Amino acid sequence: MGHMRRGNGGWQPFLNLVKNLGLGAFIIFTLCITAKAAFQENLWGARPASLAGAFTALADDANAPAYNPSGIALLSQSELTLMYAELYTGLDLYAGQDTSKLGLGYFSFAPKIRDNRFGHFGMSWSNLKATALYNEDTFFLTYANATSFYRGPEDEMVLAYGANLKYLKRTFDLDSDTSSDPVFRNGNGSDAFTADLGLILRPNFSLAPGLKIGLAAQNITEPDIGLAQSDRVPASYTLGLAYQDRDFRLINPTLDITRRRGRTLVTAGWEGWFLRDAFAFRVGGNEDDLGAGLGYQFHLFSGVILRLDYSLIWPLAVEDSGGSHRISLTTSF
Repeated sequence: MGHMRRGNGGWQPFLNLVKNLGLGAFIIFTLCITAKAAFQENLWGARPASLAGAFTALADDANAPAYNPSGIALLSQSELTLMYAELYTGLDLYAGQDTSKLGLGYFSFAPKIRDNRFGHFGMSWSNLKATALYNEDTFFLTYANATSFYRGPEDEMVLAYGANLKYLKRTFDLDSDTSSDPVFRNGNGSDAFTADLGLILRPNFSLAPGLKIGLAAQNITEPDIGLAQSDRVPASYTLGLAYQDRDFRLINPTLDITRRRGRTLVTAGWEGWFLRDAFAFRVGGNEDDLGAGLGYQFHLFSGVILRLDYSLIWPLAVEDSGGSHRISLTTSF
């Protein structure tokens, strides 16, 4: 679905349509303004969003379940992250006479279990909300593990693999004028289960020791979350490449190639850490969005690291918007 632009006539003609057609028009508008089909928002976490979502091979923090579940097997500590985002600032979305705001929320916890012979586990929740209009919730349960292969005493290749079990739920807010709409004769919400799969390979080549290769398949069952008619969440498949040199953290490029609904999207990003890994600068982009962001981390006390991340996403096909702003708080312990 394409992005909606504000033309020379402003929003008034569309607002009149909203008043006449009620929630049906609200639904169309909500999906257009987010420029995604249902459950296709993929920029969870301020750090991955700064990279425009090129995180499939990187996937090295608690944001991993939303991009590549195998990443939690590579964490060296327990991690917890929280994110809040305001989307498309400067654009007005109306629910009747009230102004509606588009926002995102994300939570993820990946504990580091000392006895990891049974693997690694995580739990996450993501939310997209248009106040007084529409709500999407996704609950993740993540499992991952890793296997090492040795070509020599100090030549280790690591393969991580993982999966998400996901529960999707969406609801529409109704009023006295829209509750009788035939679309909602069986209720104002729908839900479904689906799954994701992921792999990350660190081949540890002598000429490129920081190379990482990632594969992710999301929403593999293409669940139906329709109300009056079928509405399937499309599967997506991503190949990711990243380079993380532990001795030279200033240059860490990453690349994702995603296939979804017959469309191929190429996303590139770059992350650099400096001043003894206290500050990070990130940029990323694809044909839909440009991203940029900053990170700052410090030792709160012994063994505990706190990181603050901010990102700005600039949509290339939405006019008169101040962009989407995300902020995340992540702790490692």
